[in-house]
Amino acid sequence: MVHITDDSVPETAPRSGPPARPVGARWLRGFVLANFGMQIALQTPSTFLIPQQIAAIDPHGKVTAYAWASALGAIAGLVAAPLAGALSDRTSSSLGRRRPWMLGGVAAAIVVLVGMGLAASVWAVSLGALALSVAMGALGAGLNTVVPDQVPVGERGRVLGWAAVPQAAGLALGGALVAVAPGNLAGYLVLAATLLLVLPFARSTPDRRLPRAERQSLSWSLLLDGWRIDPRRTPDFAWALATRFIMFLGYGLGTLYIPYFLSDVVHRSGDLLLVVAINAGAVVAVAVVSGRVSDRLARRRPLVSLGSVVMAVPALMLAAWPTWTMTLVSSVLLGIGFGVYVGVDLALVTEVLPSRTDAARDLAVAGQMGSLPYVLVPVFAAVIIHNLGGYSGLYVASALSSLLGAVLVWRIRSVR
Repeated sequence: MVHITDDSVPETAPRSGPPARPVGARWLRGFVLANFGMQIALQTPSTFLIPQQIAAIDPHGKVTAYAWASALGAIAGLVAAPLAGALSDRTSSSLGRRRPWMLGGVAAAIVVLVGMGLAASVWAVSLGALALSVAMGALGAGLNTVVPDQVPVGERGRVLGWAAVPQAAGLALGGALVAVAPGNLAGYLVLAATLLLVLPFARSTPDRRLPRAERQSLSWSLLLDGWRIDPRRTPDFAWALATRFIMFLGYGLGTLYIPYFLSDVVHRSGDLLLVVAINAGAVVAVAVVSGRVSDRLARRRPLVSLGSVVMAVPALMLAAWPTWTMTLVSSVLLGIGFGVYVGVDLALVTEVLPSRTDAARDLAVAGQMGSLPYVLVPVFAAVIIHNLGGYSGLYVASALSSLLGAVLVWRIRSVR
């Protein structure tokens, strides 16, 4: 039986409208801890372990091979995450709608991470990235959706601002953990262990059981409807997705190839963890404040736009002066801008979801707007680096994308 304290949210939150009862400090601590477990295991392989594995297997073709691995993982997420979300919305298990997906996602991701540690070819690593994306899609279908399920609108900036802390710090913590692990397999095992942080929250959080009589049928047309974004019917949701896609495209162009930028341009490949930690520290310092400010002002768009503009500045600085000192300065400024943005971003998205009945599916689609750019970034980056100005051209493209995001967010009308 799930243990519910006075500090928890009610198990029988109404489905007809947003939750009204504030979440307590204990619930928030558990949610943030669970997100640390998920984010460390999700982010660390693509920045620290996969590039090392691929460079060791194919040092001359590492850029193209890494592009394949990143693209396969991102494409898998495009299919798996909305499907898992739609199934989560219709799960009538005695454990609830979200809890089975948290538990199943953790179990699947642990198995995949162990397998990735044993991979010895580029294709094996790439298939591991694909499988990890699927497992994390299942986990996210349970964990991410508790916010619209259980958190009142006026508290979502605060809650999701705190949730941005593991999103920002997870990569640095994961990098530190794998840095002390003796080898790739040990690194993957450490990441698998961090997923256990999800279990206390999965056990204790209230999770409304969906009566079978209320369960809607699932069809391919219903699933595809999640991707048929109609700007005429749900214009604000469409613009929120467009803004998110453009913003993460800019962020991906500015960050995904940092490992190779450090080794090929500034010749400081051993300082990757330092750069990541500086950036994460800046994000953490700002994100929680940004979320609280947006709740107090009851405004989301100005902070999204401000963060987008700030993110463009360090990208242009690094394009003009690709030095080690400017790398450190840019890491701080990029972290500040992204912290302002990410502290408000998902709070805004939850306020324009087309349907509470399909909240998990629609949130999964919104989540993929943060992943889909990573399908395109390797392709764009390979063309830009080789033909359009090298890494300086890459960072100019990052800045332009961020500035476009600052404009698009103002097309959303129903959220201030």
